[in-house]
Amino acid sequence: MTARQQPRCAGGAVSRLSFNSAMSDIMTIVVPWFGPDTAGGAETQARQLAAAIHALGAPVEVWTTDGRDSFSPPAPYYRTGPDVVDSVPVQRFPLTPPRPAPCDPYIPAAVQRARLPADWIDFPDHERRLLASLLSSDALLDAIAAERDRRRFIFIPYPFPTTFWGTLLAGERGYLLPCLHDEPYARYSTYRWMFRHTRRVLANSPAERMLALRLYDLPPDRVVMAGEGIDLTPRGDGAAFRKKYGLHGPVLRYAGRRDVSKNFPMLLMYLREYWARRKTPLTLVLTGRDPVDIPPPLRAIVLDLGDVSVQERHDAYAAADVFIQPSTYESFSIVLMESWLQGAPALVNARCDVTREAVEASGGGLSFDGFAEFAAALDLLLENRALRRALGARGRAWVLENCRWEDVARRTVAAVMEDGT
Repeated sequence: MTARQQPRCAGGAVSRLSFNSAMSDIMTIVVPWFGPDTAGGAETQARQLAAAIHALGAPVEVWTTDGRDSFSPPAPYYRTGPDVVDSVPVQRFPLTPPRPAPCDPYIPAAVQRARLPADWIDFPDHERRLLASLLSSDALLDAIAAERDRRRFIFIPYPFPTTFWGTLLAGERGYLLPCLHDEPYARYSTYRWMFRHTRRVLANSPAERMLALRLYDLPPDRVVMAGEGIDLTPRGDGAAFRKKYGLHGPVLRYAGRRDVSKNFPMLLMYLREYWARRKTPLTLVLTGRDPVDIPPPLRAIVLDLGDVSVQERHDAYAAADVFIQPSTYESFSIVLMESWLQGAPALVNARCDVTREAVEASGGGLSFDGFAEFAAALDLLLENRALRRALGARGRAWVLENCRWEDVARRTVAAVMEDGT
């Protein structure tokens, strides 16, 4: 989405909500990084959600730091102070840099003036040190404390101090949009406390909702399935992409972070073994901002484009015979939905409830658990063009029906404003 675009539903203009004129609360999305040059799944979600809420006519602002994103050094990038992005008012506060390890637990001044949770001394030391080691903003937390009676805060994502301390300061006016993954951090007692003391949790997918309920013993009505959307307007040109890069034969596609947390090394290992056994001429097309070192034996079949434009990213999806999502740490998977939008069938990790359930619900692909299933699924997909087209078409239809930002924004407003509309 460009800086000027407004979200649209699949059928036309967004219909605006009618709000109680006496209502003074402003929905305020709090996110560590935010802006036109900011990368990251949660950051993209925050930006598009804010624009979608604004398009409904609901009062919304974004509070963030002046940093760029998690891929960049923890230093000022954007100008501190007020800004406007996608017609949404943004307030940027000076960042408080992470404290290098080993660091002592740190309590922001705004929290010291309020009140620490009684459980603080019982939290394991390494959990308290983790909070001190992550980027935050003391000035932003001061503002939350000062404005808490006039705003309803949506904190995204869950691990950062802006969210942990922010939910404490916001109290009953704090709502959590966690982007929760089934990862070790999710089981920390600090985050369990946070989930149990926020007013409501907004889930991106049914599997994420069930994970939150299971991990934190929350009442069912405390976790709402608000969902997530994507921009439905891009149209990829797969033929032009293949011609541009001289691609012939099967094209596999991966997008996003190229690190262990997304099982990217496992994908390369599986692909190397598959290629060695099948001798199939194929190309794996990669896009993503973070640098990656491709092992020499695979360089002949890997095309790493790095950080590309939105159009080229979607051209690459449209060119793909199969999109592969090996990650198990997902709450929604924007890249999976984007690939389906362009009609690419998906092959996802069966150990990720979120993506496996999306594949099952949509009929848009297959799942694998281990190399044998990966190879068998890839064989089936690459040998059957009609199957690929059918699965890709089902995935696209499901995305168009379920990933409309207008619908997500309405559910989010309803959950946060409650009786305010």
